[in-house]
Amino acid sequence: MADYPKNAQRANARKGSRDVLSKVRKAWGESPFYQAQLKGPAPDRLLFQPVDPYTPDKSVATSLAKGRLAIGDESIDCEGELDKIWDIPSADGPLYAYLHEFSWLRHLSALGDDGKPPARTLMKSWLDRYERWSSESWEPFFVSERLIQLCAHHPLLLSGTDALWRSRVLACMARQTRHLARTAHRSATGFDRLMTALGLGIAGYSLPGCEGPAERGLEMARRELRIQLRPDGGHVSRNPSRQLKLALRLQALLKAIESRGFQPPGFLRHIVQRASAMASFFRCPDGRLVVFNGGYEDDARALISVQTNSGADVASVDFARHSGYHKMSSSRGLLIVDTADDSNSGHKSAGSLHFSSGRSRIITNCGNGTHRGAVWRKALAQRDAHSALSFEEGVTPFSFRNISHRRGEEAAGQLLEFERGIMTQQGEEASYLRRLYLSANGANLRGEDVLEGLQQEVLSGVLWRFHIHPDVRASLARDKKSVILLLPNKEGWRFKSNCPDLVLDKSVYCGSGGAPTASEQIVIRAASYALRETNVFSAKWAFQRLDAL
Repeated sequence: MADYPKNAQRANARKGSRDVLSKVRKAWGESPFYQAQLKGPAPDRLLFQPVDPYTPDKSVATSLAKGRLAIGDESIDCEGELDKIWDIPSADGPLYAYLHEFSWLRHLSALGDDGKPPARTLMKSWLDRYERWSSESWEPFFVSERLIQLCAHHPLLLSGTDALWRSRVLACMARQTRHLARTAHRSATGFDRLMTALGLGIAGYSLPGCEGPAERGLEMARRELRIQLRPDGGHVSRNPSRQLKLALRLQALLKAIESRGFQPPGFLRHIVQRASAMASFFRCPDGRLVVFNGGYEDDARALISVQTNSGADVASVDFARHSGYHKMSSSRGLLIVDTADDSNSGHKSAGSLHFSSGRSRIITNCGNGTHRGAVWRKALAQRDAHSALSFEEGVTPFSFRNISHRRGEEAAGQLLEFERGIMTQQGEEASYLRRLYLSANGANLRGEDVLEGLQQEVLSGVLWRFHIHPDVRASLARDKKSVILLLPNKEGWRFKSNCPDLVLDKSVYCGSGGAPTASEQIVIRAASYALRETNVFSAKWAFQRLDAL
């Protein structure tokens, strides 16, 4: 407590420094000296139109055209006054980000000619407010995402319009590109810097006269990729949704360079192939992504685009060594397990799993809370939000150490062992082993969770969670030793365990990218067992398809 005043003073000093720096940047950005640096050749057309592979939503477009929009917990309604939509959201919310990234252009494009009037109204009102410069709207990541959308959907804004309007829009795009070449390094996070660099390259090669900024973006992307891309092509965040976006953006940059007749740098084509293969690694039989480490199911159409445009036939792999994922496929069964060390990760997901049968997901993780605020983001990153070992509320009896994993295959099935060292609060060393076996017909997933070297009072705070996908109907048997699961594909499954008192509890699912969906979870509590003074504790469980019993 004695250090609290000093810590508060340091925090206030940092905040004061950031405020001063923000004011200086604002004054510089609005100054005629900086505005003069953004001048350059005025383009009269675009030389490349990147393809937007994500699926548009007509319902979002129809609602937006009427002045209504909801993102996360924020919503606006300015029916009849669409041009005032920019004045409503606060600058630090997801709605502001969504609007200023121009993601809405994708959805309005689905309306065809009916989408042109609202798109041009929104564009004109944005230009009236932010055409020259804005400290918030011209943040590097916003500018990069906005330019990508403008390049991809420019016919919606420019087709059939007069020369004056075309000149105004294209000149503003060129100014933003030159601004981005000077400020891309200021993006808040590593992933934002990488996306901003790739966006700068694509926009620069799309606009005539912006080849210089494009080269800057390409060089910055090279540096960031060296830092952020693992040897197996996975992004360091280990987030499947980010992996998909990265692969798509790399493919678009490669196409932009080739469309201009330039020779792509030697490193780019190889990286495109590796990143695309890693994005395909996360694909489920339903065509969407598995949910791990802040990702969500995402867009099946975008994932197909990655696989189609990867540039080469890359052999599928079952083990992403550097990203830390194992994949086990047998007939209709698919098991993906996170085996990486999460000690320094924002998401405590080590040992968590995804299990599906055919196109139906059975066990998953809770997803991300990107658009739900800080409380949601923090909660969904904890162990409780993953299908893995966790602790009773308010109890953290030990911390994890080193990780090892082993895998074996035979005609009868596949075995994966995931082991971690443990250090108790009393300084005692112990171990945790998760053993998973998937049968060759995909109808039987057996698991065993073994804790060795822990005292009874430590064991009593341990539990295992299995988060059930919201499309699955679950019912607990009367003896509380098994759970019956009915999948959307009409398959019946049974979860059984040696636990004498299974619990079917409430859960929440944010993996679809929209509003949280109520779901359920199966919970095994170590305290439900008759704990004895023994060195080894074992919780056994299994998922079995009923027609295979």
